[in-house]
Order: sequence, then structure tokens, then C-alpha cells
Amino acid sequence: MKTTLKKLVEKARLIGHRRRTPVGCLPLYVGEEQRRFVVPTNFLSHPLFRIMFEMAYLEYGFDQESGLLIPCDVSVFEEVVGAIEGG
Repeated sequence: MKTTLKKLVEKARLIGHRRRTPVGCLPLYVGEEQRRFVVPTNFLSHPLFRIMFEMAYLEYGFDQESGLLIPCDVSVFEEVVGAIEGG
């Protein structure tokens, strides 16, 4: 799992630099509409984010060309972010 997470994060960082992602952040594309979110990299160590990265790997593998896609509803992703920020 650790190698999987590292590969996904590195790919997202490389793609994110194309759209001026702030230092210390990571761009993610969520849901069918691929809504763009920029989250702090310290979120990556949170168990909920690890679950989402595992979902992304299982759904899309390492061959994501347009950015790191998270296969969940935007509303669910926003709840996860809120829980992390508040917790």
C-alpha cells in the first residue's frame, strides 16, 4: 500500500504543477464531474484519505493521465475533508 500511495501522490504532484498548485498541497479530481480540489499534503497520512487513495488505485490504477481521480461523490469527499479539518 505504501508504494501505491507514493506513486499516486507523485503523479498527482507532477500533474498539479501544470495548474499552479500551491506548495504543500496536492490537486485531486473528485467524482464523475471531476471537480478539482486542492488539499494540504498533511491530509495524506489520514486514514480516510488512505482509503480514498486505495479506492482510486483499485478503480483507475496508476495510468491516470489527467490528474489523480478519486472515485466518490463530491459531497462525500467534502464531508471527509470537513472531518479531517475538524478532527
